[in-house]
Amino acid sequence: MKNTLLITLLFLSWQQVNAQCYSDRHSTNWFDAWISCETSPNPNSDYGNSHWILYDLGYDYTLFDSKIWNANEPNNLNNGIQNYTIDYSLDAINWTNLGNFSLNQASGFTIYEGEEGPDFFGSLARYVLLTPSTNYGGDCFSLSELKIYVDEDFSGIIEEEIGFNVVAFPNPFKDKLSITINSLTPGKSVKYSLYDILGRNIYHKTVEDLLANKTIEINKLNLGSGIYFIKIEHNDERTTLKLIKE
Repeated sequence: MKNTLLITLLFLSWQQVNAQCYSDRHSTNWFDAWISCETSPNPNSDYGNSHWILYDLGYDYTLFDSKIWNANEPNNLNNGIQNYTIDYSLDAINWTNLGNFSLNQASGFTIYEGEEGPDFFGSLARYVLLTPSTNYGGDCFSLSELKIYVDEDFSGIIEEEIGFNVVAFPNPFKDKLSITINSLTPGKSVKYSLYDILGRNIYHKTVEDLLANKTIEINKLNLGSGIYFIKIEHNDERTTLKLIKE
């Protein structure tokens, strides 16, 4: 099973009401895009100073195929990316090259639906780095959106290896969720952080002097339906659980 992980900052308010035959069409607004007009040090030092986009997915995911939309603002289509390189990493230090790719120039029309992007073939990564090398003749480099499909299963760290375990119930949940932490080394602090599927931190808290077990109630955050992750940090170890809000 796979689900869609959207890893850009682009959210189009009209996407829910557009015609069904163009379900993936993209805005022609210049502000609905990534734009780079000056080079800077690339996170992958092999590339030196360049134009680049770094996506932090928030967690380690198994990545599969993707879809990509070039810059679609009619007066700036020449800034759209033509050739680019994709690298991926678990730590943003050690990089694996996926390959070199090309992207067609966008149409500049509101019915523009992008095209098939690179296939990651089940690669495990948290960071995805896109480094464009050429565009269509513009002064800047621009890209509208990248969408990556990931494995639906999310695996945390094995309980026996970290000295504590975490149980979430019920999961999926509707209005109330309880997180119980059982520790083999009580007396130390525990930090828990709640994230949405885009890796944005929604809530975090630290509890000092954890007892042998601690139950956390999550019921006042007004969460919308969807997938969330809770990261538990205790005794210099951490684990993450996937949560589903109905």
